[in-house]
Amino acid sequence: YIFSFDNFLNSVINPEWQYLYDNGGVPAIVKVAKNTIQDEFKIPAIQTLLNIIEKQEVQDQFVSSGGMPVFIHLLKSQILEVVELSCQVIRDLAVNKHFAELLVQNQAVTNILRILQSFEEPEVLVFAVQAIRNIAQSSTKLCSTLGSTQGLITALVHLFDCNDSHLLLALTQAVSCLAEGDNSNQTAFVTEGVSKHIKNLLITHGRYREIQHSLIEAIHKLSNGNQQAQLDLKSHGIVKLLIQLLKKKRVEALLEKTAMALWSLAGERNDEKREMANYIDVPMLIEFLNSNTANINFIGSEGLGVLAQGPINKQSEIGKANGIPSVVRLLKSPHEFIVLSSVRTVRNLCVSVANVPHHNNQNSVLQSQGIRFLLALLVHSANEVIQVEAAYTLGCVSMGNKQILKEISKHSDFSFVRILRLLYSNQPIVRLLAGSALSSFAYNNFTQQKEIAQQGGVRFSCFIPFLQSDDEFYRCHAAYQTVVLARIIPDEEQAKSSAVGIKLLVDLLQDSEVPAIQSLTADFVASLCHSRAGIPAAIIAINGVDYLCNLLHSNTQEVKSTAAIALGYLSHDPVGQRKILHRCRNDPYLMRKILFYNREFHLASTFKEGWQHYRKIGLPPIQSDRTNLVQAKLEDTGSFIPASSSNLHDEGPMSRLSTTFNRRDSLYNSHLSIVSQRSPTPLASLVQIEEVK
Repeated sequence: YIFSFDNFLNSVINPEWQYLYDNGGVPAIVKVAKNTIQDEFKIPAIQTLLNIIEKQEVQDQFVSSGGMPVFIHLLKSQILEVVELSCQVIRDLAVNKHFAELLVQNQAVTNILRILQSFEEPEVLVFAVQAIRNIAQSSTKLCSTLGSTQGLITALVHLFDCNDSHLLLALTQAVSCLAEGDNSNQTAFVTEGVSKHIKNLLITHGRYREIQHSLIEAIHKLSNGNQQAQLDLKSHGIVKLLIQLLKKKRVEALLEKTAMALWSLAGERNDEKREMANYIDVPMLIEFLNSNTANINFIGSEGLGVLAQGPINKQSEIGKANGIPSVVRLLKSPHEFIVLSSVRTVRNLCVSVANVPHHNNQNSVLQSQGIRFLLALLVHSANEVIQVEAAYTLGCVSMGNKQILKEISKHSDFSFVRILRLLYSNQPIVRLLAGSALSSFAYNNFTQQKEIAQQGGVRFSCFIPFLQSDDEFYRCHAAYQTVVLARIIPDEEQAKSSAVGIKLLVDLLQDSEVPAIQSLTADFVASLCHSRAGIPAAIIAINGVDYLCNLLHSNTQEVKSTAAIALGYLSHDPVGQRKILHRCRNDPYLMRKILFYNREFHLASTFKEGWQHYRKIGLPPIQSDRTNLVQAKLEDTGSFIPASSSNLHDEGPMSRLSTTFNRRDSLYNSHLSIVSQRSPTPLASLVQIEEVK
């Protein structure tokens, strides 16, 4: 009866399965499989089981009848078809998390690994690999257990040398499942050389749609959050292949997978994200914004946001390409993560390093109804983070723009009271960004400062927890805010609050070892240097010039660029000018960096004259091993290496490659976690410097 039942069952479960189940068919199959008869006679029974095992009731009865250890033992059979069918049974059971755990406990993985290492038949290997895939997919714990099984990942990678498309598809799917969210497994795969196989498959099997999709997903899972994997994949030219695919295909599903894989390869650092955004290019990123897929929208917004940052940015190019209306449209997205990203991108498009506004982009935001949408987010959003981000962006969009300030102020729902209230939020990041929002409105605008004061003002006590924080990110922001808002802090003298902020900023220039904090601090210093008289002199008096010059030796572009711009603003102070010229005379390479990054900013004319005088007198030579400021692109691998310094001249063309700047963007998903920080100097022991007038 059991054997004949197989004749009319197929891939679609026959409704007659219930009769077999109700009449003890499953325990009978287990009994046959357990019998000492030769394995080839067990094949019809196993085939019958496979026809009905999709049903949960059948699986439960199979496991309760003791079938699992029996079929794990059959994986050792000498009959090829028995091994193949047993792998299918194990594969189907592994979909259930509880059964997957039982399989691992009963040494199923060890037997499957033996098959992977000793069998060459693709029809067997496919089901064995699929079984591994399903076990990995069932839970993160089991995924980690599989990765730590000695020889398993090595065996999987070696199987990529085959030519069977079904096996290759199963392998790429298994790589995705094992690599997802598991840093150790990701590293193990790239160490074993999986990147080379992925590249070859993209080239040779790209015409197979399923394999192509699976490969792209494997790249995404392998590189997500793992810098070693990202570098290894990029070194094999994966980026170039994905970019070619991105620009050829317009199928939404494939476009989404490819974009996500590319952005995952970009990593977490802003300079790496900028390189990737440059690869994708501005028109394609704007096209992403107009997609109907949330993930593509997010990548488009993030890509444009990072390209809009830094002294060598693409703010104007994005504006001319009509990118701002598309970004503004995303402010109405139903997805909060997209709203947050687009709010920050609008901010980056409107203000550059040292609080230099981009008036054309600001006006484009106004014409695209962006002010109205931002005000709606400030007033009506239920999320305090979105409220404060919107307020911060409104301050940047209106910075130095009287027309937009007038538009905001005439809106009946706008009031500084809304932002002042956020200073007392339960969330530290909201309180911090509320101070940033007020600072952006108050920056170089005495009228707005008076209005903030009239509507309640800011207390120095709001800043103290941040000024004394162990988190450099908080200290840096709070120090800048106390200087900008010093005039309207009623419970502390202006000179003292300014001195506290300036001292902490200069201390961070000296002490911080985190590139993101170094660039952020240098940017704040540059902003303050053209805000109020006396501030540059105060920064210079406590060795700010020396610390900024030291940052010019950084290996990070964003640090060097912002430090150079801050020094450019300090060159307008006579004392600062002499100190900078003295440092540059001893090391002329520093001047090269200052001139390179200040081409769109203004250096003091007397500073340039002083430098020309030094050049006539004579300068020490620049060592030949000093790296160029421009990064040379390796077309064949998609990676970047420094070019020779001999190619760069003081008056040469300015490159836009590989330069980034970590703008004071709020970190919503996880506010910047800083390690190895020095404790802040207690406020009571701050060195008193000359009064800031």
